[in-house]
Amino acid sequence: MIIPIIMLLTLSHGAISTLSASTAVSSSTLSCDSVRPYFMSKGFQSNDIPKGPVSSLCCSPDMETRLQTWATNNFNKATKDTLLRLQNIFHNRATKVHDFFNNLLKMSKKNFHEMFKKTYGILYEQNSYVFLDLFRELEKYYVKGAVDLDDIMDSFFNTLYQKMFTVLNSQYKFDNKYLECVGNLMKEMKPFGDVPQKLGVQIKRSFIATRAFSQALQVASDVLKNMQELKTSNDCAQALTRMTACPSCSGVSSNILACNDMCENVMKGCLAQHAALDVDWNHFVEAVDKIADRLLGPFNIEMLVRPINLKISEAIMNFQESSSDVSQRVFKGCGRPVLGRRRRRSRPQGPRDEHEIDDLRSLSFEEEDEPVARASKSRGRDRGEERSSSAVALDKLVKEIKQRIRDSRQFWLYLPYKLCNDGLASTPSNTNHCWNGTHIDKYIYPVSPNGETQNMNPEVQAKGPRTAIVKEQMFALGSITNRLRLAFNGNDVDWIDNEDSWRETSGSGSGAGGIETINEEDEDEDDREDDLVAVVAGRDDGSGSGNVATTAKSREESEVEATSAAPRLTPAPTTPMTTEPTRPEIIVTVPTDHGVGSSSSGGGSNNNSSSENNVVPHVILVGSSATHCQLSFTILLAWLAVAVYMSRGQV
Repeated sequence: MIIPIIMLLTLSHGAISTLSASTAVSSSTLSCDSVRPYFMSKGFQSNDIPKGPVSSLCCSPDMETRLQTWATNNFNKATKDTLLRLQNIFHNRATKVHDFFNNLLKMSKKNFHEMFKKTYGILYEQNSYVFLDLFRELEKYYVKGAVDLDDIMDSFFNTLYQKMFTVLNSQYKFDNKYLECVGNLMKEMKPFGDVPQKLGVQIKRSFIATRAFSQALQVASDVLKNMQELKTSNDCAQALTRMTACPSCSGVSSNILACNDMCENVMKGCLAQHAALDVDWNHFVEAVDKIADRLLGPFNIEMLVRPINLKISEAIMNFQESSSDVSQRVFKGCGRPVLGRRRRRSRPQGPRDEHEIDDLRSLSFEEEDEPVARASKSRGRDRGEERSSSAVALDKLVKEIKQRIRDSRQFWLYLPYKLCNDGLASTPSNTNHCWNGTHIDKYIYPVSPNGETQNMNPEVQAKGPRTAIVKEQMFALGSITNRLRLAFNGNDVDWIDNEDSWRETSGSGSGAGGIETINEEDEDEDDREDDLVAVVAGRDDGSGSGNVATTAKSREESEVEATSAAPRLTPAPTTPMTTEPTRPEIIVTVPTDHGVGSSSSGGGSNNNSSSENNVVPHVILVGSSATHCQLSFTILLAWLAVAVYMSRGQV
């Protein structure tokens, strides 16, 4: 014999025989006609609904089973809808942060390319891969996290150091072993000043904090999504049926809702597993709140990424100011390099002058200072407005997310109350005219305390261990909270278990934004080295300064002259470009008895490179890297040599 579920539920409250005298409806007076429309609205057919009471109820056993399923589904839907709304908030905000960062990095890369192309010209274009690799690695860290930021910055500045050293000492031939030695001396000499150290710290803490913040939002979204998969227990299903279906089965109008206290007990028992997340969730909220403050202050990613071109340019200028000293110390530590010719690859722009000489190439952009400065200034207002707008957008986004996070504090603890307030129960003030589980009257049982422990809950006694889903979400919250705390303190964060992040599937690349790149598939490292040095001879369009070109002299004399006045690579132009160099640059070739020398200034070509003329050129490059005394003495010797040559020519 099947005992109706409703009767069992009634027995659980001690009402075995009849409903209370004050509100009970006896089987002789009970009419099911008043609740028939309600049952039909739930999908029951007319012939499924008893015309009269069956065991003092208007529900058949089959109806009771179906009503339990309906009550459970309604509860699951209400719970999922509540979690889904918060999940979408976090997911959408995570997407906004992700998109903002991608656009920020894309714009920074574009501005970087434009500035360096304008300032350093073809020298930058031929070696832009060094800088673009830096941006790729930073993007890779943000997407996967499986990159060491310290290694990224060390590798970048080490490569930049070797490239610049090669350019500034382009009269020498360097093999990989020698360049490795050059790189090993970088930290000791600090050719870039304190820029690498400062920029490295800033990039590390800002990128770690930004990624932790973005990941935290996605973890929160994932936790809310996964918690929607929890199954309703049998005890919960019975309590839900007793609260929402029993009134109609007892002939009570559908307008009568459960007492608020009863609803709270039912919800707390049914959501006990959800409440287990409360402590971890609150710690998570606190950590996100703190990291948001960092992003609004010292770890602001926008304030770091946008001007990264200026910071790296500052490092290059620091190198140039100490280039002569750096070269001498490198030669002392790694030995004297070998003087030698470098073969240049043919240029696609057109044939070269037959008298152009390849051996020693130098490049100075100082005469470009003012045009670039003026161009930068003319673009400054637009970029300043763009930066201001971007900074405001980031602040607004972070502050809005911060408030959303704060509002979710104790979300899991308050979830039962929210569901009861969404139409499941009568108002808290209505304590008498409500359904108490057996009849319309005051609910007499105490409200169970908040939290996971519901052993004394009169409606649903939640027992048993936490489910696997709950444990996984607690672990996820604990892990991201620890990472947020590390990021808050500027420490390294381990992202090993986060490699398959949502960004990889949703697409994280934003492209180079029209930035010109070098096709690296057709070039090996030797070709790149040749390109880097080849450009030092002068720009193809004639806009470079093209200071010196010479063949090898005796090793002792050439080394002394080359190291005393290394060619300079100078960014941040300050004076208009003219056909004549603004600084004294004297080139003297001293001929033998059978040859004819030439003297030129600036970008002049040496027409005596052929071995048939028996010329041994003597090159003097006057640059700011030499001391004042060296410059004066060198200029004197140069003019004496010119005077001697001219007097011999007259004879």
